[in-house]
Amino acid sequence: MQPSSAPVIAKRIPRTPSTPLAFIRYVVQHCSMRMRWEAAAAMALEITSTIADTLITWVLGRIVGVITSSTPETVWPPVIHELLLLSALWTVRNAGYRTREYLERRYVPELLNTTRSLLFARLIQQSQSFLHANFAGVLANHVRRGGDIVSSLRDKVQYSILPLFVRFATGGVLLWQITPKFALFIPGFIAVGVFCAVMTAPRWTRLSAQQAEKSSLLTGYIVDSTTNLSIVQQNVGWREEQERLDYAQNEMTRSFVDRMRYVSWFWGIFDSAMTFFFCGFMALVVYGWQSGMVNTGQLAMTVGLAMNLFGALAGVVNLLSTKFDDIGILHEALQKISTPLSILDAENAPDLQVTAGAIDFRDVDFSYAGADGALLFSKLSITIPAGQKVGLVGVSGAGKTTLCQLLLRAHDVTGGGIFIDGQNIAAVTQDSLHASISVIPQEPVLFHRTLGENIRYGRANATPDEVTYAATAAEADGFIQRMPKGLDTIVGERGVKLSGGQRQRIAIARANIKNAPVLVLDEATSALDSETERSIQTAMAHAMRGRTTLVIAHRLSTLSHMDRIIVMEHGCVVEDGSFKTLMAAGGTFARLWKLQAGGFLPDSLEQGTEQTA
Repeated sequence: MQPSSAPVIAKRIPRTPSTPLAFIRYVVQHCSMRMRWEAAAAMALEITSTIADTLITWVLGRIVGVITSSTPETVWPPVIHELLLLSALWTVRNAGYRTREYLERRYVPELLNTTRSLLFARLIQQSQSFLHANFAGVLANHVRRGGDIVSSLRDKVQYSILPLFVRFATGGVLLWQITPKFALFIPGFIAVGVFCAVMTAPRWTRLSAQQAEKSSLLTGYIVDSTTNLSIVQQNVGWREEQERLDYAQNEMTRSFVDRMRYVSWFWGIFDSAMTFFFCGFMALVVYGWQSGMVNTGQLAMTVGLAMNLFGALAGVVNLLSTKFDDIGILHEALQKISTPLSILDAENAPDLQVTAGAIDFRDVDFSYAGADGALLFSKLSITIPAGQKVGLVGVSGAGKTTLCQLLLRAHDVTGGGIFIDGQNIAAVTQDSLHASISVIPQEPVLFHRTLGENIRYGRANATPDEVTYAATAAEADGFIQRMPKGLDTIVGERGVKLSGGQRQRIAIARANIKNAPVLVLDEATSALDSETERSIQTAMAHAMRGRTTLVIAHRLSTLSHMDRIIVMEHGCVVEDGSFKTLMAAGGTFARLWKLQAGGFLPDSLEQGTEQTA
């Protein structure tokens, strides 16, 4: 029966957008309404402060005009008036920037956390085949950098691009008041900037994405080598690893040179165009002063405003280079993480409701992708009553592990169906299915966390007493008590500080505390020596008690107490019965029993026959 304490799993998120702009909109949609209002207020404050900052140049020009048009005796009254206006603008500017910074301290962390959470949620929903095909370190780096890049893009928009347009709009109004001829240069500046961005953005982004891909490959090689450092040292493989590193570095260097060559070409053209516009504008200003259209104060304001606008435009274009780089990196990450899920929940799928734990494989057809359509299973039917302990036997390739993977819905069947208590597992949520099945694998993987956290991973809300009971039932309490900090002892990456038998006991304790009605043991003792296996038999028996259990085993002696043994060959059931019945029948199981060497099955029946000849 499914425990009432099983964790409540949130619904899975939809497909993550694979393009940067669509992804940013997607992130904002998942942020709180408070965060959106604070972000909008910060943008409004940025606009207000930028307008005030630009008007400061206008007031400085007015001060110059007052000074040049006044005598020493009459200069102070109008200057004081302008200084008060200048003070007011500075106050508005500073107050706006400081308030904006306060709002950013409130909403930016949520933006970062939401970005990483969405990427991580998508990543951990990918299939095992996807995870096995990619470097774990690279995928983790994509999740971490995703939040940083979204925040970086926000910075560039709020601090550079938005203020630039505000400065140009405000400057255009001020110049129009002097003469429309000056203001006409503003659209020219904008046109040049927009043209450069539109023409260069696609290739720049593509080159940046290529460099990001090569950088990720380099990271993956480094992580792969360091994770398997003991293998490298034992096999004197450092030369090969160095060669792989050099290859990855050369590839990244080549992509870096290609991108920088394009950047240099872009800046040469842009600087030439800006030089022409700036010199032309200044010539027009001098002509206006010479012809009397511009007084001294307006001349000072115009020169200061021109320097301000050109400096802002150059700064934004400089930042656009890193913006294109960021977009390229984010695009590369999204292309990887947003890979369509191979296994999907049906629309509005209900949760699996397990009352007994009966399993029924009905006319199951299955073939692996890329297997040229060859069926591993064809019309396979197996019925397992609730609470029955079933052993699965067969030489390599018989289909034992695949059968359990189909039960866990690591793959979808191509025909027929798999039912638990009469419910098709393809029609219920994957999370409820997985919550109803405990798995003890051949090599249990532990997190780099405490013993208690690894045990409690089966049920996060378990009490300390329940953790202790689960550990005791798994016969793990003895070595746990000898640990320096007991259940609070860190086990190391993948549990390297523990022996194989100790890791297996922790895996059993995790299955105990999860208390799922179905238990799968995938060669759970094949990596252990016979003495260690015998020492945990009691713990294994306790884990099976009251649960429907499927046990895959190469060491046939572990199946002697099963209620039933199913013998498989080439995806078909060739024998089905109790241990005594199959031994008495003298069929395939009896032959395997006689052929096993050192307690394990041979790779094939033919190989076993050769060994005994």
